Amino acid sequence: MIHPYLFTCIFIFMCPFLAYAEDIERYEVVDTSLFSSSEGVGGHETFVDHQEIEDYQEIFLKEPLTYTPSVILYSNGPTGRNADFFIRGARSSQNLVLVNDIYVNNPASGGSINLSNFLNADLERIEVLPGPQSLIYGPGALGGVIQLVPKKGQGKPSLKAHAEGGSFFTRYGILTAQGEEGPLQFSGTLAGFGRGPDSFTNPLHGNRESDRYKNGTLSSRIGYALTDNWEVEALIRYAEGKVQFDNPAFSKKENAFLPFKAKNFGEEQTILSSLESKWGNETWEHSLKATYSRILNKTNAPNFHQTTIGEQPVLLYRSSYKINSQNTLLGGFEGGLERAKEPNLHKRSHGGIYLVNTYTPFEETALKGGIRGDYYQSLGTNLTFNVGVDQKVTSSTLLRTSFGTNFKPPVLSDLFQKTPWQVPNPHLKPEKSRSFEIGVDQSLFADKGLVNLTGFINNINKVALSRQLSDGKWLRFNGGRRVVKGLEMAFSLKPIKALEIKVALTLTHARDFPHKTKSPLLPTFKGAGGLYWQALTDLSFFLQGYGVTARKDSANKKRLSPYGIVNIGSSYTITRHASFFWRIENLGNKRYEEVYGYGTRGRAFFVGLEAKTG
Repeated sequence: MIHPYLFTCIFIFMCPFLAYAEDIERYEVVDTSLFSSSEGVGGHETFVDHQEIEDYQEIFLKEPLTYTPSVILYSNGPTGRNADFFIRGARSSQNLVLVNDIYVNNPASGGSINLSNFLNADLERIEVLPGPQSLIYGPGALGGVIQLVPKKGQGKPSLKAHAEGGSFFTRYGILTAQGEEGPLQFSGTLAGFGRGPDSFTNPLHGNRESDRYKNGTLSSRIGYALTDNWEVEALIRYAEGKVQFDNPAFSKKENAFLPFKAKNFGEEQTILSSLESKWGNETWEHSLKATYSRILNKTNAPNFHQTTIGEQPVLLYRSSYKINSQNTLLGGFEGGLERAKEPNLHKRSHGGIYLVNTYTPFEETALKGGIRGDYYQSLGTNLTFNVGVDQKVTSSTLLRTSFGTNFKPPVLSDLFQKTPWQVPNPHLKPEKSRSFEIGVDQSLFADKGLVNLTGFINNINKVALSRQLSDGKWLRFNGGRRVVKGLEMAFSLKPIKALEIKVALTLTHARDFPHKTKSPLLPTFKGAGGLYWQALTDLSFFLQGYGVTARKDSANKKRLSPYGIVNIGSSYTITRHASFFWRIENLGNKRYEEVYGYGTRGRAFFVGLEAKTG
């Protein structure tokens, strides 16, 4: 019998022949999503490209996400410890994170994503799609979607090497090869990061920490244009992160669990891969993609050892059909399997189909409507929908609004996983959301400035919570509702070619029912901004600032103080092939907590060199 993956590969490569036989019109294949045009109708998306990441010298994914209006992050301690996030009040396990359409949410670990193990070295673009903008991506996006797009080869083949070091025994290096050669496009990146060992005293609670962290990432994306209207592409990404972490112990003085020095280690290995075929013409475009993700989590402590493996093989078909100048249909289907091993193996099949229509009755108006049906083994079928409107009022003013629903099936680890502190609940139901937003996009000063203002309401029902049983273990159950209202603003200004200013402000009012308590770890206000100045042809400077108001810790309900930090840096081009750079993080040496008991290191200094060919 033919192995399913072999059959899938054969099918992917054979499909374009059928289309080509019927339509010999040719066009140039470009690196643009077939599906994003209608998803943006009615909503505001945030894009961060690789140039902005390099300008601000941002190493980890969590750093540029901090400066997007829809995302709020928090970390359990220093670099390498779990970095979690919210999108419009939905925690990380209630959002989707994708790498070029490959699912990264781990079905063997609560469906969450640890952002601390994502380096930016191989990323071309980061896309943040908040709210009800996720029909084509499937269930699980109760707050939104983060899509990471790896670099694709462009232009003349070249090599680039990057090395830096600094405070806390930090080492970071990148080697990248990329380019185009005829119909071949290739990009490969090897990156490594290390920090520690370095002991320091957390002045907030007096504990000694001696954490160390290392990360290695290998990424490659290769495409080949077989004809002008048929391209195949393969991607593989491997990342491994290992961190030492502290042992939580109860402190009578603080009446809380605090971290104390211990020889605990956490390790995460992630393999992401995909094989895609794209074909079509100017009227009808198609994509057929097979994806696979495997995430291994390992915890080693003196008194506890655990290893879990989560896997997701998925087959995706997507199509865009231009009916006429006013109507475009987007449709597709997907089928896949979730697997969780801990050490028992649990698995669940699922499938979905969707259709989205974009209608532009007038040049100033765009309407969108779509519906999706998903089937999950043992959970049955769920329907979700989305509608959106864009209305251009003037040449510089756009009004937009959208409404949509989504659901998140309970993850395999909550349904079946047994640990020393948790018992499974096979009767969990899906969490569900209803999300509404309304906004305006206003260009200013002859398109030198742009303001995006968005108000939103996100209502999440049947929230999965944990309660402690009489034997001390914890059980997941559907027992909560979260209502999140907020206002997001993104402002960008480029008064002159050499100067760019960006600001992101977020006001959030989040309450958990039935007791109407303030949602933990969500600040009422978040502010972030950056300034980049190309002072001379060879010399540039940047300034970044980020701050949040007080929050409440989720475990012990203690108040976390507000804080603000500032980063500065500069880059100087020595020659056409070499440059020097430096930066100072946390310029004011602010000591703060994002989770109670886990203080953040103070001021840090870094310097580095970059060399490139071409």
